[in-house]
Amino acid sequence: MNDKQKPTNYQKLKDTLKRLAISWGADLFGVADLSEASNFLEQEFGRSFHGLNRAISLAVCFPREVIEELLQGPTHTYLHYYRVVNVRLDDLALRLTSYLQRQGFRAFPIPSSQRVSRDRLAGIFPHRLAARLAGLGWIGKSGSLVNPVFGPRLRLVTVLTDAPLPADQPIADRCGKCQLCFDICPAGAITGRAFNPAEELAVRLKPELCDQYQNQVRAQFGKRVCGKCLAVCPYGKLGTNLV
Repeated sequence: MNDKQKPTNYQKLKDTLKRLAISWGADLFGVADLSEASNFLEQEFGRSFHGLNRAISLAVCFPREVIEELLQGPTHTYLHYYRVVNVRLDDLALRLTSYLQRQGFRAFPIPSSQRVSRDRLAGIFPHRLAARLAGLGWIGKSGSLVNPVFGPRLRLVTVLTDAPLPADQPIADRCGKCQLCFDICPAGAITGRAFNPAEELAVRLKPELCDQYQNQVRAQFGKRVCGKCLAVCPYGKLGTNLV
C-alpha cells in the first residue's frame, strides 16, 4: 500500500500545509472545493486538471503605502514589488506541490502571472475563482479579489491537488453600493456591476479596455501599470477599518 492509500487525517494535512505556507511567507491560505465549478473549468480549460478537485489558494500582500502611490500614477516601486511578490508566490506554490507529491498526491502549481497568448488575457487557470471559493475574499466590482482585511492589495497563486482536504467556505460580497473603483477607472473598463458567477465577465468588466489603457501607459511610462482600482478600495486602505 503506497502513502496515498494509507488512512490519512486530512484536516491534519491541511493544518500542516497552512503552517508551512505561512512560515514560507504567505499572508493568506485557504482550500477550495472545485466541484461546483467543474463544468466551467472543463469548458474553459479542457480536461487538463481533471481529478484535481481541490485548490489551495495563497495570497501575498503588497505594502499598503506602495499601492497608495498609484493614486497619483504608475511607479517603478510598484513594478519592483509586483515582481518580488510573484516570485514569492511561485516559490510557495512549488514548495507546497513538492510536499504534496512526497505524500503521494497529485499537485499542479499554477503560475502566479502568466498570459497564455497575446489574444487571451487570462492565464491557464483563474486564481480569483479558487480564492473566492476558498474564502479568501469576494470578487469586487473591479474584478479583483477583495479580502476583508487587506482589500485587493494582494496577489494570488493556486496549487491544484487531488488530496481531499477539508474545504473552506466562500464569504459574502461586501462591496454594497460602493462605486469608487468604477469612478476612478481611467480606462472605463469597470461597469460598476456586482459580481454574479452566473453572468459573463463582460457584463461587469471590459478587460480589453484595461489592456489598451495599459498599453498607452507603457508608451509614456515605459511599462504597463495602473492599479488605481486597487489603491482606491476602502477595504485595506490606510486609515480605514471596515472589517
